[in-house]
Amino acid sequence: MNISSWNASKKGIISLFTGVLTTISSVVAGQSNTIAQDTALFRFFKALHHADSNVVSVLHLGDSHIQAGFFPFTTAFFLQQDFGSAGRGWVFPYNLANTNGPSDYRWNSTGRWDVDKIIDRNKSTDILGPGAIVLTSRNEAPALAYNGREEDEKMDNNIRQAELFYDAGTNDAPVTIPGAGVDISATPFEGAGTTLRKASVTFPEAVQSFQVRWDRQNTQPFRFYGALLQNGHNGVLYSAVGINGAMFQHYNDNNNTLVSEMEVMQPQLVVISLGTNEAYGALNAQAFRTQMDDAVKMIRKYQPNACIVMTTPPECKRVSKKAYRKKVGKKYKTYYRIAYYPNPYIAVVTQQMMSYCRENGLACWNFNAVNKTMTKAFAGAWAGDHVHFNARGYQLQGKLLYEALRNSYDKYLKVEKTHKNIAE
Repeated sequence: MNISSWNASKKGIISLFTGVLTTISSVVAGQSNTIAQDTALFRFFKALHHADSNVVSVLHLGDSHIQAGFFPFTTAFFLQQDFGSAGRGWVFPYNLANTNGPSDYRWNSTGRWDVDKIIDRNKSTDILGPGAIVLTSRNEAPALAYNGREEDEKMDNNIRQAELFYDAGTNDAPVTIPGAGVDISATPFEGAGTTLRKASVTFPEAVQSFQVRWDRQNTQPFRFYGALLQNGHNGVLYSAVGINGAMFQHYNDNNNTLVSEMEVMQPQLVVISLGTNEAYGALNAQAFRTQMDDAVKMIRKYQPNACIVMTTPPECKRVSKKAYRKKVGKKYKTYYRIAYYPNPYIAVVTQQMMSYCRENGLACWNFNAVNKTMTKAFAGAWAGDHVHFNARGYQLQGKLLYEALRNSYDKYLKVEKTHKNIAE
């Protein structure tokens, strides 16, 4: 089943946020919402404990469940409420790529752009950058404008520092950003092309929007990979990278994305939310396990101190469609009976993820089990395809992940207190 074309509805996110999420704790009272092998996260929790004096970077990697933004947006919101916000994190012009993305910002441009994604078989470039997606233009003077939504009080869109990643196809392409200082550096990550650059941008005061223009003297393809935004404060910097239809195999076959993510974002925690698309394809349990292992090894190679937590997929369903004929007036018409039934491969994916994490000392949040246990809470949270959630469902999932992380963090604090008392 191809779920890459799914597009999440963004309407009502702000009104849903307050009404739904403040009641989740009571909904899950008495339920098991824990992270297995959570001692593997203690290094991250130690950094989180000192977030008031450092920027703690989190990368949430995944598929369409992540690209829409609702799930990681919610987890980020609550972590930043507790430990401070270091800014918006990774952003990309999804709207210019004609695909869905987070609703709290938008990019504008007068030019036309082509897009390459990590799931595409025939890509125009082998380098997709940290976002696993890239925009391409042949305009001699491409320009982009970023606009954060100031009215969105649930996400910090104040910008004091930005890192923009692009390839102008030439070593000489002046960058103009009104009201900001710009410093250009080459080869921002291993495997980058010879003309790929990072523009480090500093604003004298916090802004929610900015414009950028590149002036070139050639018509080589210009590529824009995205930006990392910070507000100049310490706290949690939560970046989300998700591509509709993505699987572990895509990130492994295009592992320059994993490499660039580790070097650009330098995450202390990597949250991996994949597995749904594998469960709708020709799933081979051993091959899936190998794909997980390859991704983990790549992350550990380039960011050896990063903690990793895998999240199992939702309890998605398959659809059964049976035709029947019914006489209407003098003619017969064809109708369809639609029924949904559990996808058995979701259980296989879940089991493989849990056992792999257990055998390799990785933290694992078994959301699949939580999802099944909380059937009533998620009853009105599914999208029409019964594969994805609606905005409310993803907000619920995001809050549950936060609560699982928070429970493990509190456990870490108790362990540290015990060690301290013993030492004294």
